[in-house]
Amino acid sequence: MKSGSIAEVRTGTMIVNGYATQNMTQELLNFWAKDLTYVTYYSYGFNAQGDLIPLSDANLLQYAYNSGVAPLMALTPYNEYGEYSYDLTRIIFTDPNVRDRLINNVVLNVLGKKYFGMVFNFGYIAPQDREQFVITVSKTTARLNSVAALVMVSLTPGLYDAGIDYTALNKAANFLELKAFRQAFGNESPGPLSSSEGIYNFLAFNRVLDPRKVLLGISNYGYDWAVPFPESYLPAQMLSNDDAERQAQEIGAVIQYDDRSKAPFYLYRDNAEIQHIVWFENEASIRSKLQIVDEFDLGGISIWTIMDPFPAGIKAIRDSTPVLKVKV
Repeated sequence: MKSGSIAEVRTGTMIVNGYATQNMTQELLNFWAKDLTYVTYYSYGFNAQGDLIPLSDANLLQYAYNSGVAPLMALTPYNEYGEYSYDLTRIIFTDPNVRDRLINNVVLNVLGKKYFGMVFNFGYIAPQDREQFVITVSKTTARLNSVAALVMVSLTPGLYDAGIDYTALNKAANFLELKAFRQAFGNESPGPLSSSEGIYNFLAFNRVLDPRKVLLGISNYGYDWAVPFPESYLPAQMLSNDDAERQAQEIGAVIQYDDRSKAPFYLYRDNAEIQHIVWFENEASIRSKLQIVDEFDLGGISIWTIMDPFPAGIKAIRDSTPVLKVKV
């Protein structure tokens, strides 16, 4: 990590963050590297004592530095079994000693492994923990900013809002990532994975937020549902945006565009004559989200995930505001 590595979004540039898992390769990161400011490695967990649960990230960090992309570490309340646990979050919020130990371990990890900062990926926050979440983020930001590292908080507007003080977190952290997508699972009903309408309305209603400290979270995946759902008893299948478009071409499906959500979809029948609907992202839908970034003067975008190539998305990014790069 270099001195002065906290990126202040300059006029005429935007930040692009991309999430990666332990399956990241040098070749795949190289594909994205020119168009990334940060790569966030997903994810560290922690235990009830405030110790980090290690992530095998030595190769990942080397890939980042080789590619000229600044690495961030994600922190999620995962236990030693890789399971999400709100009990861990509650301990952090109710025991100041454990919280301070966790923050100290994050700082040591950032310094020791040369991360450029961290991302709070806590998801649900109970309403009674709303203030403690802000305090935790504020304390972490103070510590990390003192060593020229940043703090980002990942949030999903419209989900668990009772526990989220957006205005306070906007001040407490260096950046807020506002996800404009749902991380759908196979048992959810068909529909757009990312609605421009929803995040536009949220931003229009929350103009008190410092927009340059906000990154718009966008998705890099699609889902293929058998319909009617759930009567088909078939779980939806995730596929990459490239594969979704390729499948449409191969089967001759007509790609349509939902004007309200600004999202593409198509219908087809499989060999068993079962009807399917596929929702995904393409160049047009990414452009619509980048228009929101421009209209509200946001700091940039954050992509979940960069584990699949997305040439159409990259084209939209390159045709938009130049990507901010930080020295690694």
